[in-house]
Amino acid sequence: MEEPTPHPGPIKKRTVINDRYEVRQSLGKGGMGEVFLAFDASTQQLVALKVVRDESRLPGDDEALRQEALLARTVGHPNVCRVHDLAPSPWGPLLVMEHIAGQTLHTHIRRKKTTGGYDADEFRRVAAEVCGGLAAIHAAGLVHGDLKPGNVMVTDERAIILDFGFAQERARAAGRRPDAPPDGGTPNYMSPERIRSGGASEQDDLYALALTLWEMWTCRVPEPGYKPRAKPMRQQIMFDVPARLSLDEVKQIFNGLSSDPELRPPARYMRFFNPAQLTTTPLQVPRPRLDAGPPIGRAQMQSFQPNVQGLLVTYASNTPEIVGELLPLDRPELTLGRHATQDLCTPEATVSGQHCKLVWHSGSWSIEDLGSTNGSYAEHDFERKKQLTLIHGGEAQIGEARVKLVNFQPGTKHHQRAREFLKKRDGLTGLLVRENLMRAVTNECEFAEWYEVPMQVARYELRGPNRQSSERPTILEMLALRRAAGRVIELTEMLTTALLPVVAGRTGPLRFVASMVGPSLEEARHIVEQVVGQVRGIFPDNVEFVATLIKWEPGRSAKSLVE
Repeated sequence: MEEPTPHPGPIKKRTVINDRYEVRQSLGKGGMGEVFLAFDASTQQLVALKVVRDESRLPGDDEALRQEALLARTVGHPNVCRVHDLAPSPWGPLLVMEHIAGQTLHTHIRRKKTTGGYDADEFRRVAAEVCGGLAAIHAAGLVHGDLKPGNVMVTDERAIILDFGFAQERARAAGRRPDAPPDGGTPNYMSPERIRSGGASEQDDLYALALTLWEMWTCRVPEPGYKPRAKPMRQQIMFDVPARLSLDEVKQIFNGLSSDPELRPPARYMRFFNPAQLTTTPLQVPRPRLDAGPPIGRAQMQSFQPNVQGLLVTYASNTPEIVGELLPLDRPELTLGRHATQDLCTPEATVSGQHCKLVWHSGSWSIEDLGSTNGSYAEHDFERKKQLTLIHGGEAQIGEARVKLVNFQPGTKHHQRAREFLKKRDGLTGLLVRENLMRAVTNECEFAEWYEVPMQVARYELRGPNRQSSERPTILEMLALRRAAGRVIELTEMLTTALLPVVAGRTGPLRFVASMVGPSLEEARHIVEQVVGQVRGIFPDNVEFVATLIKWEPGRSAKSLVE
């Protein structure tokens, strides 16, 4: 009969674990165990050891911790603590991690409080590095689950995220009762939805990130469920850090604190830098676009391969239900039309029964119009085309329907993302559709009131000859609207030196709006005048382009601004 393994005594200074790691000191205790500083006799380096205590372990924890180690090793980012190994030990599973000689951000904040808080550039450095580390975690398909100042180390060179909390959270999530309180993470930094029903997520991480940056502003630990957006910022912040940041930097944190998870910006798009030190803004957050998938490879350009490419329907006036459908290009020659006899059938009323022929040429496609009633049009061109070329990511208008050449197949992640984009954004202009526009403008109003800055909404309208803008637009006017919307947004972002994409949406057949938070009424009027002056020249002579500027005042609704 085997003798039972004696239970080891407590880990203390000079305890040697696995004949390799000599413990130097305890670095702290957490929800799943204790972390020690140890000397690795094999590598002759200091390491951090996370030991999971038996009393903390639940069924599934060992496997979750193993997965944590495997996945965490794939991150490989300078702002994320490196995980070296996972090994059994007499005290339980042992996670071997990079040792970081510094102080926690929690301690760093407390010390800054005694000297008047952070200066803007210090804040920017730490904020940018924490955002970069979290972006790398999310890019690897991981969730941290317990992001807070206590889990960020700050050294003279960098800020590093450590102590992944997602393993414990994931192990327990399957057994959680509905509406039970969350059993992982730290309630002070949890999003409203996680406090309600538990479950770590990327969106919860983003809320925790915003609260962490908020704590750097205030030098105060938030209470569980605290809502910084509930009253004006200046009533809550004792230090002057936000005043020395750009308006868009502040807005990112405000958006991250939203109770609506969809309004929180992804960590990869969070930007903190000093615009005065740059002649241009290469760090501008990219405007959302419809992703056409990866470019086709050399093999697909040299010889035709069926179903590698497809035509994504991005807009249809009469049959919006087909928007998001993917028409497979399975032969090098195909016909497209409304009749079921065509190779590619598009049930849009303005597409002729036999509208055009598509022919493959080295990865691109030529569209040959077959004498259609409503014509075929190239991107940014007002003339009907007998023939046009469609390259990867390019769009064409077939009657009143638009199609985009993409490199993915139906049901793939790229296709799902394209569908999600087209639910939120108008496929003709790329601007927000009404429901999403109202949410975004409401958020802009709330930010203007919270930060106590001016806000204006510019309403733009196209008018054709002898008609009302509320009527059904002609194809020429549709093309003009698309071109106007793209140019107006580009100019507005440039003239306002915006770090973030401007909030803009389509509000009618030939109408759209753009929000401007920060500029005064006179500044906004000057911007709109420049925009209209530059955009008018790109239209045919019979299309008029006008703008109206609406001033926001506290208490005014998004609906009254937009309509």
